[in-house]
Amino acid sequence: MLLNYDTTVLPRVRMMGRVRYHEPWCHFSRVIDEYILYVIRDGDMYLEENGVRMHLKAGDFLLLEPNLPHVGYKAASCDYYYAHFKHERMFRAADEELMIESMKETRRRSMIGYNLDEIDPTDPAIGIPKRFSVSALEYRQMLHAAVEAYDRREEQYKRYVSTQLHLFLMMVAHEYLTAACAEEDTKRKKSEVAVDSLIRYLNVHYTENITSSQISERFEMNFDYLNRVFSSVTGSTIFYYINMLRISNAKQLITTTNLSFAEVAYLVGVEDRYYFTRLFKRYVGMTPTAFYRSAHTLPSKESETL
Repeated sequence: MLLNYDTTVLPRVRMMGRVRYHEPWCHFSRVIDEYILYVIRDGDMYLEENGVRMHLKAGDFLLLEPNLPHVGYKAASCDYYYAHFKHERMFRAADEELMIESMKETRRRSMIGYNLDEIDPTDPAIGIPKRFSVSALEYRQMLHAAVEAYDRREEQYKRYVSTQLHLFLMMVAHEYLTAACAEEDTKRKKSEVAVDSLIRYLNVHYTENITSSQISERFEMNFDYLNRVFSSVTGSTIFYYINMLRISNAKQLITTTNLSFAEVAYLVGVEDRYYFTRLFKRYVGMTPTAFYRSAHTLPSKESETL
């Protein structure tokens, strides 16, 4: 089961903590009007929610939903984190498959988007699994820090704890989507999987001197074929995409720094200043000088001295 979670809204944590039952214990029966998060550090927890029995083990993550009865059905020793919270825009996903496809599309659009945009154009909704495994150490550290902040009760502590929980839930959704994509990759064409990896690679290495032969060798695939698949996924060729990254970041540097155009060109991976000018004009529709003038609203004579 997936819960649709709007990431533009923070959860409102009422309480959070860690419990260690060294002696076997059975959870009491209750109905409560808020979400309850359990993350098991060690041991076992046997819970029944609305008639559905669940056996939680170390590393398991569970979200109990508001106004559903839950009760323990077997005693066990357990060490776990818990959080009680409300969220105004969190509800069961009406169509889980559609939700997963939407998350995949959001990831794709995010990966091929311009990372310096002020506004994230992608869908803020994510799918959080009702139950999942979160055994990685970083999750424990995040929850441990949140519990410590809650216990200290210093200024703004509930906002801090709510922010940590928000980040935790987003990370769980990310790991869930990654797992879903990995499972799907076994059914996808090798070229489609390679395109995802290539996008990640280019987003990091676009300032380097990248050639078609290097790409072909790195991804063990004919470049022309990979380029066609890349175009069908992103809407642009591989080298158009690389140049888009270079020029987009060049625009940011020109807007926010006083670097020379030669320095800007070098920093984005173009060593020839004159080629950079031609490339910039092709992608932006104006020269770097004209763009600088428009960004800084300078008179023509002053800009010509750059």
